[in-house]
Amino acid sequence: MNFHDLDIASNTYSLDFYIWFKWKGELDPTANLEYHNGVDDSDTTSVASYKTPEKLPDGRFFQALRVDGRFVQPFALAKYPLDQQTITISLEDSVYTVDQMVYVADNRQSGYSSTVSIPGWEIQTANISSLVHEYTTNFGDPRLGDKTQYAALQYSLTVSRSVSFFTWKLLLPLVIVVAASWGALLLEPRYVDSRIALSVTALLTTVFLQQSYSSTLPNIGYLVLLDKIYVIAYLLITILILEVIVTADWIKDERPESYARVARLDHMLLAIQTVAFVGGIVLLLVLR
Repeated sequence: MNFHDLDIASNTYSLDFYIWFKWKGELDPTANLEYHNGVDDSDTTSVASYKTPEKLPDGRFFQALRVDGRFVQPFALAKYPLDQQTITISLEDSVYTVDQMVYVADNRQSGYSSTVSIPGWEIQTANISSLVHEYTTNFGDPRLGDKTQYAALQYSLTVSRSVSFFTWKLLLPLVIVVAASWGALLLEPRYVDSRIALSVTALLTTVFLQQSYSSTLPNIGYLVLLDKIYVIAYLLITILILEVIVTADWIKDERPESYARVARLDHMLLAIQTVAFVGGIVLLLVLR
């Protein structure tokens, strides 16, 4: 099995793999094979290893196929970028019902090569199972009754995103921006313009960082884990901007005690924001 591309934004991935069948009787399970989660049948190639099925010594027939195609699987992204996804290949026979043909998974021989890798992901487990797909229609064929059942087979590969991807490429830039915004609280209160510029720049940079990773995700109607971390950052930076604006009015009289009052508030806010930022991230990671 080889992976060509895993595209989270489109919920698709390209696979190149082998599948084999051993059977008895006249029905050929490779003749009407259908990939249930294939994106486009016209782009899926299936090459048989033998021109005609080979007959084994025990009387069964054998055929192997090499398949290359693109498949779709809706991804659950609530825990992004510490998410775990299941990549599946789902196939079934499009003609013969379960009273004519069933699949029995070859658990012993099925799996994936030790050389298979997905950049940015770690393979956790693999599983293959025989299923039955039931449809509440006979597809217009009165001979099949009101419901129809077809044999199906599903191969699943569970993968998880590397923690280093979250730590170094997504979390670290945000931590640097938020920490830089706290520099406004370390400047002397009389540098009002610099304090405001630093905090506003941090806010705009945070917006840019969020847009950069959001562009790699599909349009979803819920917040992912990283979005929630960014909400904390937005809240803290907004409070910081408001504090700088409000305290700018306190020092208009340029009295030393006014500067000291603002400095005390700055130091207290810095401590509170540090605890809130670190504690909020830890809490979200624990509750994910």
